[in-house]
Amino acid sequence: MEKKRIIIVGGGISGLTAGIYGLDNNFDVEIYEKHKIAGGQCTGWNREGLYIDGCAHWIVGTNPKSDLNIVWKYIHAFNDETKIYQTEYYCKFDIDGEIVTFYADLEKLENEFLRVAPEDEKQIRKFIKAIKTYQKIKIPLRKPIDQLNIFALTKYGLSMLPVVKYLFKSMHTSTKEYSEKFKSPILREVFGRLIDERYNIHSVFYIMQALSKQDAGVIEGGSRKIAFNVKKHFEDLGGKIYFGKEVDHILIENNQAKGIVLSTGEVKYADYVIASTDAYHTVFKLLQGKYKDPYYEKRFANRIDNPLQQSMQISFKINKDMTDYPKMLNIRIEPLKIGDCIIEDVSIRNHAFDKSLYNSTSVTTILTNVDDCVYDYFKEMSKEKYQEEKARVGNILKEEIKKYHNLDDNEISLLDVTTPLTYEKYANAYRGSYMSFITTKKVKGLMRKGLIKGLDKFVLSGQWIMAPGGLPIAIFTGKHAIARICKMDKRKFIELDFVKK
Repeated sequence: MEKKRIIIVGGGISGLTAGIYGLDNNFDVEIYEKHKIAGGQCTGWNREGLYIDGCAHWIVGTNPKSDLNIVWKYIHAFNDETKIYQTEYYCKFDIDGEIVTFYADLEKLENEFLRVAPEDEKQIRKFIKAIKTYQKIKIPLRKPIDQLNIFALTKYGLSMLPVVKYLFKSMHTSTKEYSEKFKSPILREVFGRLIDERYNIHSVFYIMQALSKQDAGVIEGGSRKIAFNVKKHFEDLGGKIYFGKEVDHILIENNQAKGIVLSTGEVKYADYVIASTDAYHTVFKLLQGKYKDPYYEKRFANRIDNPLQQSMQISFKINKDMTDYPKMLNIRIEPLKIGDCIIEDVSIRNHAFDKSLYNSTSVTTILTNVDDCVYDYFKEMSKEKYQEEKARVGNILKEEIKKYHNLDDNEISLLDVTTPLTYEKYANAYRGSYMSFITTKKVKGLMRKGLIKGLDKFVLSGQWIMAPGGLPIAIFTGKHAIARICKMDKRKFIELDFVKK
C-alpha cells in the first residue's frame, strides 16, 4: 500500500522534527526549504574563517532528567557523548564598577544578591522561592493538551497547581515594575538590564527555573552543528529535503491542502501539508490571505500591545586568549542611537570557551534588542546606506568593547552585523522578529493549536504556536503537528521517543 505523503514548508528545527516523527508514523516526508542549508534560525555562518553562532545562547533540555532531553536526543540534536557546557550564570552585570553575577545556582544567586543588597533580604528570598516553584512547571510534550485523555490532563493540571499562585500575578507584572520592588539601586539596575523591560517577570522566572536545574547548557559546536545533526538523522531515516526551493503558496482545493506551488510555478502534491514557518508569512503569503485567523490578525495589527522580538547581532574577531573572560557580561555604554531607538547597555557574549571552534582567536558577539522602528529605519535605506549604517553601529560597539576590555587595534576587528532585515531575508521572519511576540503584562500568552479554521489537512508548527518561542517550542510543536495529522488520518500517533526511553 502506497504511503501517504506529508510536505513540510521550512527546514528549520520544527520542520525537521515534524519530518522525523512523520517518518516514525509511516508517512513519506518531503521538506522544501528556501535557504541553502537546514536549521532555519538555528544556524551559524563563517566570516574570515571564523564561525559566528546566530542562535542558541543555551538549549533548554540539556539535563538528562528532563523530558525535553528525551526529544532532543531522539531527533539526534545531541547524544550522551556530546560535550555540554553548563551555564554557570545568566549574565554578569557591571554596575558602576561593581560586578553582580546572576548565578544559575540559586544558593549562589541568593548569597550574591544579599551581598550587594542586604536591605532587600525579604524580596530576594521571595524571588528565589518563586524560581523554585517554577521548577515544577511541566510541558506536555507527548501530545497536544487538547488530545490528552482525562487522566493525563488531570495529572498535568495537578503538576501545575503549585505554580498557579505565581503564574497569574507574574504574567501581569512587567520586569520594570518588578525591579521597583527592590530598595537597592544596584538590584533595580540589574533587573532593569536583565531583559527587555517590555517582558513580564514570568519570562524571567521561566528562564531561571531552567538554568537553576542545569537544564540549559550550551552544545559544543554551536547551533549549526545541532541543525546538521537533526537534518542528517531525518535523511538517514529516509526523509527528503530540497534546498533553494521557495514555496509561493499552498495548493488548496475544496478547502483542503493538496500540496504546494513553488516560486518557479512547479506543483508538488501531498496528502497533508505542514507550514513550519513564520505565522504572518503562513497566513498572508502561503495561504494568500484567503483564510482568516482573527487571533493572529488582531495581534499583528496591534504592534503596540504585541511587540515583536527583534534584535541586532554584532560579531567581532578577537586576537587574544579570552578563556578567562566572562562568558556573558552586561555593561553600560555611551547612548547609541539607531533610528529612534536608543541603546544604553549591551551584553557581550564571549564564545572562546568552545575549543572545538576556537583557539587563540575567537569570536565575541553582542546581541541587543531593538524596537520595531529599527526595522522601518533599515528598510527605507538604500543598499549602500544600509551597509554604512551597519558598519557605523558595529564600529561604535567595537570601540566600547575595546575600551572596556583594554584591547588594542590588533586584538579586535568587526566581523559581521545582522539586523531584523537579515532574519526577514533568510527566514521570512515577520518584520525581522527572531522569535514571536514579546510576552508583555498586557496580553495573554501565545497558545495556538496550529490549525486554520475552514482548512483541512493543513497544520502549522514552530515558535509562533506558543510563547515565548525558541527551540524548545520548535521541537515539540513539530512533534505535535504529526500527532494532529495522525488524528486527521484516523490512525494512532506513534511516539517512539518515550517508548524507547
